[in-house]
Formats: sequence, C-alpha cells, structure tokens
Amino acid sequence: MPSRTVLHVDLDAFFVAVERVCDPQLRGRPVVVGGPPERRGVVAAASYEARAFGIRSAMSMAEALRRCPDLVRVDGRGDLYRRASRAVFALFAEVAPVVEPVSVDEAYLDLTGTGLLFPRAVDAADRLRREVRERLRLDVSVGVAHNRLVGKVASALAKPRGLLEVPPPRAARFFAPLPVGRLPGVGPVTERRLRDLRIARLGELAATETWFLERVFGRWGPGLQRRARAEDDTPVRPPWERPEAVSVGHERTFAHDVGDLRELRARLQALLEDSCARLRRKGLAARTLTLKLRWADFTTVTRDVSLPEPTDHDLEWWPHARALLDRLLGARRTLVRLLGVRLSGLVRGFTQPDLFAAEAAAAARRRQAVLDRLRARYGADHLRHGDRLWTAGTARPRPTPSRRPARSRPWSPTSA
Repeated sequence: MPSRTVLHVDLDAFFVAVERVCDPQLRGRPVVVGGPPERRGVVAAASYEARAFGIRSAMSMAEALRRCPDLVRVDGRGDLYRRASRAVFALFAEVAPVVEPVSVDEAYLDLTGTGLLFPRAVDAADRLRREVRERLRLDVSVGVAHNRLVGKVASALAKPRGLLEVPPPRAARFFAPLPVGRLPGVGPVTERRLRDLRIARLGELAATETWFLERVFGRWGPGLQRRARAEDDTPVRPPWERPEAVSVGHERTFAHDVGDLRELRARLQALLEDSCARLRRKGLAARTLTLKLRWADFTTVTRDVSLPEPTDHDLEWWPHARALLDRLLGARRTLVRLLGVRLSGLVRGFTQPDLFAAEAAAAARRRQAVLDRLRARYGADHLRHGDRLWTAGTARPRPTPSRRPARSRPWSPTSA
C-alpha cells in the first residue's frame, strides 16, 4: 500500500476575506464579522489586523470595540459565505479524489494514489493555494503530511497564506518542541493540568511513561501520548462516509435579560422548531433533548430528557421541553440571559411506528413536510403555533418573497 498523503486546508479569516472581496475598502483595516454590541453580539471572525489587538472569535463585540476603537464591524451574511465555501470546495475536488469538509472554511484532502498526477504533494498544495487566490481572491493555509493530525498542526503554524510540509520521518521531531496546547483536542484545562505535572512540550508528553498518563487521565492517557508522538490513523472520509453528528441544536443570547414566562416559552419553541428542521433535512431522528439556560449572573444549568423512541417532530418534543423550562424557572426566579436546545442520541432514517398508528404517523409526516416547505419559502415567522403565537405582535415578520424565489447563485469574486 502506498504511504498516505493528507492536506489540511484552512481558509484564512474566511468571513472577513469574503467581505473584503465584496468591499475592497476593508483591506488593511481591523475588521470583525458579528452582531452589534447593543444586541450582545459576539465576534464570529476577526481579521489579522484585529487579532493584533487581542480580538478573537467568540469575544463579545463590546469588548472587541473597547480594545480597538477603530474596529470595523460587519454583519454576517451566512448565505454569501456558504456560496463562497461551495466555490472553494469545488476547487478542492479538482485536486483531490477524497475531500472531507470539517466546516465551511476547513477540509482534509487525501492525495493518496495521485502520484502520477502530482509527483510531489507540496506541488499540488501550492497549485491549490494559487488557484484559490487567482480565481476566488481568497487565501488558504495548507499543511502537508502523512496523517490528519500532523497536517492540521502544520497548517496552523503556516498561517496566514502559508504552506508547510512535514515528511513522515520528521513528524515526531517536528512535534517535540511544540507546546502541549498546540495538540488538537488539548484544551485549557488539560493544558494546565499537564503543565502542573511539568509537561510543557509535546516531546516531554511523548516520553512520559504510559502507565502514569493512564493513571492521571484514564483511558484517554495512552491516546494522548500517541498523538504527541504524531501518530494518527484516522482516515479521510467523504461526507457520505463520515459518522453521524453527535448532536444538533441552537442557542440564543437575548439582547436584554428575559423574565417573562410566555416569551421564554415562545423562544424555546422557536429553537426547538429550528433544531428539528435540521434533523429532518439530514434525515436524522433524536432520542435525547437537552435544555440549556444561562441566568443573568452567568450561572449556567442544563437538564435533559429522553424518549422511548427517537423522533424528528418538534410537537412530540415540545411538552417535555416546556416541562423542563417550567421546572428550571420555578426553582430560581431570575432573569434569563441565554436559552439553548440540543438534540442528541441521533439515528439515521425513520423509526417504525406502531401498526395501528402508522396511518396517523404518515399523515403527520406529510403535514410536517408541507410546513417545512412553507417556512423555507416565506420564513419561520409566518407560521406559528402553540406558545409561539405570543410573539405574533412583537416579532417583525420577514418580507414575503416573490412567487418564484430567486435560486442561490454560484459565488465568484465578480458576482459577490
């Protein structure tokens, strides 16, 4: 079997880069994409000029503006970014036979077996960088390695607009001097724990006795050591072969703390509808619902409930979600800052209903399909039921599109 060749490709400050294609005046300036500070917006993406001020993703917009008064804030445009992502991934498919998307701006490419087309993988990576830059005016950083783990670390060190190749014999030596926080999967808590053990570098982690790591970190310890040695056998999978998502969900931070029970129920039902709609689009059903609630003092609590059979219908989940919300609000009468819903225990396909309920279940599924099409065409605010009716007088309806809505166009720098 030929040795594997894996590229990890990461678009640099993707959302900001797309906005700069649309508005060249943003180039060279500190720019962030995210919501306004008066609505408790957070930073979704930051340019490298903004990062010089310590601004990072998930930071509150108010804090970002405090750190950089000259910061330029741009509202996010999800549809535009998705179109740009599809255009970039189309170029990836021209180079690699197997492409595994990780997010809209990140992917693994497996070049194994393409030696006749690309004798050197680094040449293929350089060609890819030039193609994306010349045809779409976007920048990517690429890590070239023999496995996913080394490729991801290499691309992170190559940013921005860089290319770094790590040959297999040099992978362990490449990892050895890096701080343990550079290893994917090692978060702040694990990094702090390792440093408390006087393990600051990946080389030190790789040389630590396995029994000691297993005693400290449990069964995760040996795997942590293997990764510190640059060992990873995870294959690059196309989307149709990837494992199912662990969970699906939505959460919202309110512009103002909310204490009204009717409004919280309405917000919860909207989140549940959006989450179940995502399940149906993916052909999945969920068995467990988790409700997340953050109080005004930033205390966060979660509660979950499971059903005997998985489902993708929000009306089946709604009585249980409402009961969880009422229970949490009854235990502590404090204003709510954030509300979230997550559906887990996912399974592919549809469950077999009871024989005598099959006809009713089929009718309910057809009715739900009609509702999904109507919401996709006219917007979720035009169709409400149950507790969401309370928001009819307070929520601003979306504008009604024309009878034949415009089809999403492919993205290019000239059409942006």
